[in-house]
Amino acid sequence: MGTAIFMVLMVCGYWYTSRDLSTRFQFKRTSGWDVYFLVALNGCIFVLQGILATAILWLLLLLTSMTMNEFPQWFGPEDHRYHMTFMNWSFLGIQAPVVIMLAFAILFCLYRSNWARSARLDSAGRRELYKHLSRANGVEGLLYQCMEQGELAWVTMKSQRIYIGMIHTATFDREDANNIVLIPMLSGYRDHQTLDLRVEHNYSAWYERHNITLTSKPRTALDFRKVILLDQIESLSLFEPSQTLSFAMRDERDKAPQR
Repeated sequence: MGTAIFMVLMVCGYWYTSRDLSTRFQFKRTSGWDVYFLVALNGCIFVLQGILATAILWLLLLLTSMTMNEFPQWFGPEDHRYHMTFMNWSFLGIQAPVVIMLAFAILFCLYRSNWARSARLDSAGRRELYKHLSRANGVEGLLYQCMEQGELAWVTMKSQRIYIGMIHTATFDREDANNIVLIPMLSGYRDHQTLDLRVEHNYSAWYERHNITLTSKPRTALDFRKVILLDQIESLSLFEPSQTLSFAMRDERDKAPQR
């Protein structure tokens, strides 16, 4: 019986932890023994809910038995003891209350993981969740700010490649494939000697010349998106539009003929 309770506890905890959106983010940020304790904690919650539901069921049977015994003219003169029958009944060698308790725990887990309102967040609910979770992480907070306010991000790669653009989406729940999706506006590289930005591609000017926007047809700016793995990024920062002018002036100065 103890093995059955432990198995249901751990399975329910893992099922909920890996499917509930907010808990899944917490699960992906946890390592070592903390993972087992997080799974066990969620499993214990469902088992306790199952115990409470079973106790309520036993109480209802007790009240039913007492009511029937109070009115023998309606329910017969025999002694009704449904609550005791419930406690003594067994299924496959396991007492009925334990079986019912485990069934309740599984049902509560399935409900919270698949059918509850928190498991079916709309876009506004997801934004609020990301906003709450990103407060504890500087990178996620910066990316959320870019997505929420439409600000441009400066992304420096480990290869010294630089992208400046809009953050479309970000994924943090897969340890080996965390990434950001960026709509580029400028791209270039850092000069190895001066570390200045050398602009190679001006996507924003190209978008403007070809009337490409986020909603244009047949092509949109999303067709030029870049998927960048987080482990390939060296630094992230907000991009000030005023910097574009300084880059342009610097490029023009470099291209000007020397006298």
